[in-house]
Amino acid sequence: MRITIVGYFRGDASQNGERIAQALSRQGHNVQTLDFNTPDISNQIIVHQSKIVLVTMGREFDHTLLNPVKDNGAFLVQWIPDEYSPDDEGGKWFYKIKGIYNLLMVETRGIIQFLNGFADDIIWIPQYFDQYYHSFTNKVNNNSKWDLGFLGGPNIAQSSKRVNFIQHLIKDGCDLMIAPGIPWQSTDISPAYMKTPHMLINGDMASFYAHTRIGLNFLNDKLPRYELALSNRAFKTVGCGCFLLTQHVFGIEELLYPGVHCATYNGDDYDDLKWNIDYFLEHPDERVKIAAEGKAHVLKNFNIDKVVAGFIDEIKKRM
Repeated sequence: MRITIVGYFRGDASQNGERIAQALSRQGHNVQTLDFNTPDISNQIIVHQSKIVLVTMGREFDHTLLNPVKDNGAFLVQWIPDEYSPDDEGGKWFYKIKGIYNLLMVETRGIIQFLNGFADDIIWIPQYFDQYYHSFTNKVNNNSKWDLGFLGGPNIAQSSKRVNFIQHLIKDGCDLMIAPGIPWQSTDISPAYMKTPHMLINGDMASFYAHTRIGLNFLNDKLPRYELALSNRAFKTVGCGCFLLTQHVFGIEELLYPGVHCATYNGDDYDDLKWNIDYFLEHPDERVKIAAEGKAHVLKNFNIDKVVAGFIDEIKKRM
């Protein structure tokens, strides 16, 4: 099938559009990739004779440019790996796409109820783990170098609890590594805790997690607790073979079952976070078993090829 992916294409596959395009190509589709800044974008899609146009976000993109493509008979899909709804400040961009797309596919299932009328249909699609992009050959159990690892920035306006909890972990003397480094320097967190001064991607991300006994995940504390408002960091952590300790969200069992594939803590309770850290550091066999089962589960059920094939299955049902 002829498919166009519209997104950010920077040559290093660090963006979702690039990896989704690669997965579709592996499945035998004729895939055209266009950056949001492509001149005369609608005409290029029409010339390619794409049956499906899949847009990967694009908050600043003028989505009305795709109206001629829709009029020409292509099926327009917007894939939304975000936890905002139109009622949130960060989700106001939804009004730019209202009425344009045939289908919205969202990773945060709890926002679907707020999107009625924004497209012909709105469905939940699970996150994916790209086992090709995040690859690392060393075995986790033999290479752990630090107890706790967190890969992400502070974004204080959204995640004040994240910063507060990490500052408490440092104050409590925890063996902690953070990546990337530079964005954290404005939060009074010592650079000594930084793994690198730059973003970790692809195999570097997998290597970071391979050297971490417990991978931490924090959520955006400024948003309502939407069902399955879970960062893709969770799949990246588990898929790379690291034990995940994440803030609990409604519906997490749909993706990772606590106690089997990961562990969860109360996101409002630092003592609960610290208790879980101490427990799983003191019970390495249990931690390693959960990490191994979590990795196998993600690689089997949420690998990029399976999830992206699901994209096409769902789209075909509605074309």
